[in-house]
Amino acid sequence: MMIRRINIPFENQMSGTQTILGWIYLAAHAAVLPYLLGLLAKYSPEPLSDAAANLIYYAIGIVFCLTVMFTFLRRSFDRLVDNLRLCILTVFLALMLDYALSGIAALLLLLVDGMVENPNNATVMEMADQSGGTVKAIGIFLAPIVEEILFRGVLFGSIRTRSRIWAYVASVAAFSLYHVWQYAIVGGDPAMLLYALQYVPVSIVLAWAYERSGSIWTNIFFHMGFNAMSFYVLSIVDKL
Repeated sequence: MMIRRINIPFENQMSGTQTILGWIYLAAHAAVLPYLLGLLAKYSPEPLSDAAANLIYYAIGIVFCLTVMFTFLRRSFDRLVDNLRLCILTVFLALMLDYALSGIAALLLLLVDGMVENPNNATVMEMADQSGGTVKAIGIFLAPIVEEILFRGVLFGSIRTRSRIWAYVASVAAFSLYHVWQYAIVGGDPAMLLYALQYVPVSIVLAWAYERSGSIWTNIFFHMGFNAMSFYVLSIVDKL
């Protein structure tokens, strides 16, 4: 008996209205909200911790995703259930692929920069020391939902219907720079952009996982597990 791999054509399950609103909110999420929350933290009568600011940041994103993107999430969940074995296999292969690509990225950074501590990881661990439960809840449960809907569902999905190459280029570049641009521009140190390289592997893997499975829930669950493992690894490194 010959076993054949079933190829499921990529289908953007997001409506035109959801796509437009998604692009608007993506811009707000990446640039406008951080600026507004920075002002709130600066001028608030009561001190606003970084953890609290991030909780507000992602809570707004969750509200947007669960209201505007509800039907997209429902259709995508049906796709997950209908192709459960494919989605589980995709998560497993994505993990293996990420390990391989991350090793290459780590080697490049070692050669270029001598592996100075990633500024985003340092910030996350600093916040975790102050508000561990809140930061882990944000990183493991809230951020994956918001980021996958915006960077894969909206950005990758809408471009993928026109160009596969540009969908990968745009989503990988945007997601990688999203994690470090504030350290480079607001912090005044352009060298911090080098650390975008550390997010290229997982950006590629997440785009591939969404394209292969056709369900954003595959990405959300993978992203949650990835962040949980990252917290565990960073906590061990922090103790050394």
